Amino acid sequence: MKKIIGMMLKDERGTVALLAAVMMAGMLGMAAMTVDVGKIALEKARLKAACDAAALAAARELPSGDSAVAKAREYLEYNGVSPEEASIAVDIGQGRVTVEARRLVNYSFAKVLGLESTWVSARSSAVFGAVSAMSGIVPFGIPDQVLEFGREYRLKSAPAEEYSPGNYGALALEFRGASSYENNLKYGYKGFIRVGDWVYTETGNMSGPTEEGVSYRLNACPHYPKCTVDHYDPNCPMIMMVPVFDPESLAGGRTQVRIVGFAAFLLKGVEGSGGENVVTGYFLRTIPQDGLKFNIDPSQPNYGLAAARLIE
Repeated sequence: MKKIIGMMLKDERGTVALLAAVMMAGMLGMAAMTVDVGKIALEKARLKAACDAAALAAARELPSGDSAVAKAREYLEYNGVSPEEASIAVDIGQGRVTVEARRLVNYSFAKVLGLESTWVSARSSAVFGAVSAMSGIVPFGIPDQVLEFGREYRLKSAPAEEYSPGNYGALALEFRGASSYENNLKYGYKGFIRVGDWVYTETGNMSGPTEEGVSYRLNACPHYPKCTVDHYDPNCPMIMMVPVFDPESLAGGRTQVRIVGFAAFLLKGVEGSGGENVVTGYFLRTIPQDGLKFNIDPSQPNYGLAAARLIE
């Protein structure tokens, strides 16, 4: 009887040991997969970040295809992606750059399960185009024309006859009147204006609100010395987003003008007083300021205010 009990106990210990070994192998396998899955996810995230950066940087070089490819390679290399791991496609007509990367990742622990390696890949596309809609514009309008970088332009004029009777270059953004005009001049219009929209003009010279708004922006520049055409911070309050309008849509008195694009100007200042109040600024080629909402369109005429944006 004792011999039989002993054999049963011995068999149970052997069974437990076998089960423990099987469970341990399973746990090690799960741990291995967890570690290697994390490794793969990290590599994929790194590739995606590299492709995003390269596509955005390359898109800003358009319409030069050669410059776009060179810039993409530069950013890929900076982010640890070799030329052999990546491919770059440029579509100048669509204003689009696509960057793809593929890398073989060796497993660290999953080899115990017979797994050696796997491929990870990433893809990013970015488009570059002129701003076709945006928030943050000031209540000035400049007639459609060929704009020259660094040249000084009148953004609000005097006398009114330079535009049309009763109009000095100011716009009524949503609300009419001096208070709304001054607020939009200081802080930028919070609403969204699109190419093709019709916007009312703001009649009258409004020299007082103009001087207040211009002085506010000039004094809000935190840089010393003040920003200049050759050295400026794109987010400086001295830089204003200005809608471009079709001059043929402008008539006398309070009227509507059709918006055809957007441009950026570095505010110079206000000259004159009363009926001779004039605002001038220097034309810039730049990007929309941080915090502004905007859309871009590669087919939209470019008035110097453009941006790149990831689309995948």
